[in-house]
Amino acid sequence: MNNTEVLENEVVELIIKRCKLTDVNADEINYDAPIFLSEDDENIVEGGLELDSVDALEIVAAVKGAYGVSIDPKAMGVLHSINTLTDYIRHSMAA
Repeated sequence: MNNTEVLENEVVELIIKRCKLTDVNADEINYDAPIFLSEDDENIVEGGLELDSVDALEIVAAVKGAYGVSIDPKAMGVLHSINTLTDYIRHSMAA
């Protein structure tokens, strides 16, 4: 397992724990699927988490606590998917 995969797995477990997603199996999450479900989404993407704005706050706080990485309110697009979030964390930690 490479460093990217390790980080992805850590972030997934962090989200599951912080957002209390007891019915979510980490192995079934699509890392490219949207983390949040918007009101205008007609088609739910298989493997998405379908979280809401309260969960977004939890994720931002969890990322700050676990990795020391702040997510700028203007950069909330990084919360689109597990992959976009882990890319942001990785780049922020390298900077």
